[in-house]
Amino acid sequence: MRVLVIGGSGQFGRKTVARLVADPKVDQVVSMDLNPPAGWFMESIADHQDKFRFARGDISQLEDILDIIRRYDIDRLVNWAMVMSLDPLPRLNTKVGILGMCNVFEAARLTGITRVVYASSETVYGSQDDYGDREVVEDDRLYMGPGHFYAYAKRLAEIMADEYSQVYGLECTGLRPCIVFGHGAYAPFVVKWFSDMVSVPAVGEPLHYDINGKSLWSLLCPDDIGEFTRILLHAESSPHPVYNLGGPPMTLRDLADVVRSYLPDARITFGDEQGREELPYLVSCARAKEDFGFSVMPIEEAVLIHINDARQEAGLPLVQP
Repeated sequence: MRVLVIGGSGQFGRKTVARLVADPKVDQVVSMDLNPPAGWFMESIADHQDKFRFARGDISQLEDILDIIRRYDIDRLVNWAMVMSLDPLPRLNTKVGILGMCNVFEAARLTGITRVVYASSETVYGSQDDYGDREVVEDDRLYMGPGHFYAYAKRLAEIMADEYSQVYGLECTGLRPCIVFGHGAYAPFVVKWFSDMVSVPAVGEPLHYDINGKSLWSLLCPDDIGEFTRILLHAESSPHPVYNLGGPPMTLRDLADVVRSYLPDARITFGDEQGREELPYLVSCARAKEDFGFSVMPIEEAVLIHINDARQEAGLPLVQP
């Protein structure tokens, strides 16, 4: 198996690369991005660097993708390229989220690749208020009311994937992850909240939030994305076209308690402002478990990985379980 991971230097991409290069059944992993991977990440895959290649490319340019596929004889595609911002960036979002996604499917069609895994998002569901106190499932009717560009781009990505599957026989699987927190993540605001919660205390720095930290969110770490992607790529197709990924509802204060279980001296404080619960936090992941036996890792395991990613970059000793 020879895999191209587009957006390979981002938090989804690098963890997917890490899982793939460690897989003995994967021959080579190529990361396509505008920026090379971080040095700390390259250190983390040092034992498997012979299977890794970085290729600079722009997802909005179909020729870039085609060139890399042909140069490295790629037979599987993963697309994690996205604009992680809620700011109004219509042209950039169009180039990356819409044209770029279409370029991935078109490149697969033109080169005979049938297996594609790509990023959708829980934002296609709207807010938890739209579903009440029940879990959101993949077959729910998707929210199409007032929203932001990112959510609509992800919905359109699923429509494109379905049409390329119907017309050209591609086997596309989309992931609808919830809030993915990991070292180095900085946008949008809620991802930064949860990512800083671990990264900042991990290197001994204090952390203060103006909000009270009591709003609920569904969390998972990028290692979960990487592992489920690895599993999906070994399958020629998936029983369903999309899968939710997320953990039980948590608050920032809950996560702070987990961080302190590893770092008792962590200095984390909260203010009085009310936070915002803008996305579903009750999310069913039963489909991924039923179809592939996959469940997201316990939050304690995810936090320890995150702490040690931050400490590795800072040159500090790793925290032991």
